Order: sequence, then structure tokens, then C-alpha cells
Amino acid sequence: MIESNNTGNLVIYDTTINIIGGLRDIGVIYKAIETHFNERDSLEDLISERNELNLRTERSRIRVKNAIKAAFLNFKNQDHIDLIQSIFGEKDQLPEKELILFWQYALSNRLFREISTMVFIKVYLSGRAKISKEDIIAYLKEFLSQNKHLELNWSENTIHTLSTKYLNLMTKLNFLEGARSKSLRYIRPSDESLVLFLYFARLHAPENKNILQNEMLPLSFVTSEDLLDRLKRLSIKGYFDMTFNGVDLNIELTQSYRGICDALYNRS
Repeated sequence: MIESNNTGNLVIYDTTINIIGGLRDIGVIYKAIETHFNERDSLEDLISERNELNLRTERSRIRVKNAIKAAFLNFKNQDHIDLIQSIFGEKDQLPEKELILFWQYALSNRLFREISTMVFIKVYLSGRAKISKEDIIAYLKEFLSQNKHLELNWSENTIHTLSTKYLNLMTKLNFLEGARSKSLRYIRPSDESLVLFLYFARLHAPENKNILQNEMLPLSFVTSEDLLDRLKRLSIKGYFDMTFNGVDLNIELTQSYRGICDALYNRS
């Protein structure tokens, strides 16, 4: 039986972005998720025994293993487990896997989610062509100054590393391109991915059916102008029900977390 690794609110902010963003190949993350649901394999075998990341020391292998577990194998409940297993447990290759990985990390890591909503998406929607390390540094410094009660005590080096590694990760996820100068790529989720996003959003705020008030909404990459029209068309297909009273856009999920991929991708 696969268990949830949810740690509640004990860890509010952490810097695993530095480790995840430093991975040479994020393909190992897909492998890690797949092995998590494979009774004949394990993350321990993948990283420590087979050393598929070619890490030199046991200490570095442990750090990477723990970071991947915290970032991508940290589940809120059984519904969350069912959703990820349904997405990654099948042999067919789903399109837009990078978006799924992005949403999974945003769901499990508060710092990654807030940098993404407060910096990346705002730059993306502003019409700017590029995003810089300085954009993230400025946000982090302001955040620290306004939240001294958290006692994070991040050094200048930590702040700069977080900014660099965040941009590295977003480049590997194909949301950015370029080496030193990071250009924004155009992201338009398919209908199938947009439906899956609604399930991630509900996991983040299970008691709130109004998608317009969900903190994850900006991470859908769908503008407010397009959202209502796209959701109307998708609700007709039976993936969810929706009601809109001019203020609240309430979503009622009609498929199970285990069955939504079967419905979307016509799996028998």
C-alpha cells in the first residue's frame, strides 16, 4: 500500500528548490514517480543503489532522494495519490508532463508556489519577454523583511542561489529558454491539462469550490478572459459541473481522482 508522506504544516518554507533546480536532468523525477508506484523498484534503488544520477557521495544521494520525496512524492491524501498514480502509472506518455510536474511541486512546496504566483506568473502576464534573477531576488528580500517572525535567516547567498535554481528548474520544465538571459515561452494548457489542473486546485483547497478564489488559479496559465469560456465548454463534456453567478465560479468535480485520466484519455 502506498502511503501519504504529508507532513502537515510543520515545514512552512524550505529551500529544496536549490536541490531540485540543480538536477542535471529532470527526467529522473519522472522515473522517481514511476518507481514509487512500482512494487519491483524504488527511489532508493534508483538513486542510491543504481546511482542513475551519477552522484559521487552517499551524502549527496541522500540529499537528492529526500528532496525529490518532499517535492514530488509528498501527498495530501489518498485522492492525491490516486491522481498522480493515474497520471504517471500508465505506460502511455501524456503530453504536457512538465505542466503536471509544475503543479505537483507547487502543490507540495509553499515557497515554489509563492515564487511562481508572485513573480513568475506576474511577469508572464505582464507581457514582458524576459524574467531575470533580480526579479526573484527582489521578491525574496521583500518577503523576508515583511515576515521576520518566520525567522528564516536566509543568507544573501541562499537568496541568490534560490533565484538561480528556480530559473534553472523552470528552464528544464520548458517554461523558459536561454542560458543567461531567460526568455518566457508561451504556455497554453490543452483542455485535458486544464481539467487536471482543476483537480490539483481542489487538492490545494478542498473546501473551496470557487475556483476564482483558489490560490493555485494563476498557475493554470489561463487568463481570466479565457477561463469562463473554456470551462463552459469542458463542463459540457461531463468532466465537472460548474455554476457562475457573476461573482463565484463554482466547480463540482464529477470524476474520481483515480478515474479522471481514464475519462480524459479514453483509457479502457
